[in-house]
Amino acid sequence: MEAVMTRRSDTPHERLPIPETVAEEHQAVAVRQAAIGLFEGDRTAAERWLHKEAMGLGGKRPIDVMQADPQQVLDLIGRVEHGVYT
Repeated sequence: MEAVMTRRSDTPHERLPIPETVAEEHQAVAVRQAAIGLFEGDRTAAERWLHKEAMGLGGKRPIDVMQADPQQVLDLIGRVEHGVYT
C-alpha cells in the first residue's frame, strides 16, 4: 500500500497530493503560473479553473491530470490562449 502525502488546498474539503520530487514541484509551479497567466493574473480564477472539468482533457480536471502529465495541461492552456479548442 502506497502512502500519499497531502497538503491543504484553497478548497476546504479537498486535499492535493504533494509532489514527490523537485521536478514534479517545478512542473506543478509551471502549470499554476501558466493558468494564472491565462486568467491575466487572477489567481482565484486560475485555481477555480484547475479544479473544474475541462473538455480539452476529456472531462478530467486539470489539477488531476497535472499530477500524471503536466505537459498535457500546459498544452491545453496554450491552445486556449490561441483560441484552439480541439
